[in-house]
Amino acid sequence: MGKERNVLRTLFFIVLADMLGFGLIIPLLPYYAKEFGASALMIGLLGSVYPLGQIFASPLIGRLSDKYGRKRALLLSVGGTFVSLLILGFAKSLSLIFFSRLFDGLTGGNITVAQSYIGDFTDEKSRTKSLGLIGAAFGLGFIFGPAFGGFLSQWGMRVPAFFATGLSLINIINILLFLPDSKPVRDSKSKPFTFQELKKTFSQPAVASLLFTKFFYSLGFTMFESTFALFAISRLNLPVSTTSFILAYVGVIIVFVQGFLIGKLTKKYSEADLIRYGIFLAVPFLVLYSFAKSIPVLLVLLAPLSVFSAVLGVSISSMATKLVSKDKLGGALGIFNSVDSLMRIISPVLGATIVQYIGAKYLGVVEGFAMFLSAIVFGSLFLPKYSAKTKNEKGQLLIEK
Repeated sequence: MGKERNVLRTLFFIVLADMLGFGLIIPLLPYYAKEFGASALMIGLLGSVYPLGQIFASPLIGRLSDKYGRKRALLLSVGGTFVSLLILGFAKSLSLIFFSRLFDGLTGGNITVAQSYIGDFTDEKSRTKSLGLIGAAFGLGFIFGPAFGGFLSQWGMRVPAFFATGLSLINIINILLFLPDSKPVRDSKSKPFTFQELKKTFSQPAVASLLFTKFFYSLGFTMFESTFALFAISRLNLPVSTTSFILAYVGVIIVFVQGFLIGKLTKKYSEADLIRYGIFLAVPFLVLYSFAKSIPVLLVLLAPLSVFSAVLGVSISSMATKLVSKDKLGGALGIFNSVDSLMRIISPVLGATIVQYIGAKYLGVVEGFAMFLSAIVFGSLFLPKYSAKTKNEKGQLLIEK
């Protein structure tokens, strides 16, 4: 337990520092790019470069962590972030800014490796709670990072980039000195990282159906996150300060749930139950929030929506760790995380199209429909496959005994 606690503590601070650095620069990138004459279209493309790299990097770095150990993979990922932020800070052209974001995306697998570490060092009972702590660190970084980045930007747009570089350097030192290595599973090196290997993993019915559950869940919630500011302007005519406050309010709820409440929930309910009920309960709140005409009503609707979002995100990741063997854990989690990256490219465009041509109040209808599809896939496809898989495993254990 002592070693597990030390690993969790170290991973928490690594993810927190990483997300603080990420949160420092993301809101400022449009302003930084404008200094080099970037158009609105170029700024939009700049926002897509990082998740585009992540789509490919997450499963690759996850698989590398399976074969050669989590510590090496995490050093590679954090080292890539360090180099990319240095390039960003010293950039003297728009092309270098683009390159820095793409390089960061192509080497970024920090969350995937951190989740895989937890899969190695925790048992199935405590895994969801531990993954929740990583989610809380993620959320804290996004709450405080943008505010601190805005404060630092008064001394120039390069200053937040260099400060984030310093945080990455601290992370490298933290990994080298305090994070124990997680040895690769025996014989995992003999299994090559190929598309055929990934296909074998995701040809398992339970894994494939959970991935589709994740796809529609991520579509609904990522569209909500990426277009909320546009919704706030178009529907409620809110100023930036009020929108920022509302997003911080959502973030605080998510951090509380993932850092504290999820551990208590998993003592009473299984991940399967949390996902099943959480998805169905999230649907009406996703639909209704976009019809809100006042801030108090909006805040009331966003509270339970934030709770369900936090619970579902952690529970789906935890469930994924239980469907594959440890020698394939990093690669599998990488695929699940690459779905989020894909949605960060698709969702803003789809959401903006809905606002422009249909109306902001219908955003929630589309998001709720995506979540409803997620619930259908989970209930009709995943649960029967998962139940059959669990029965087979129990039967094999009885035979072995």
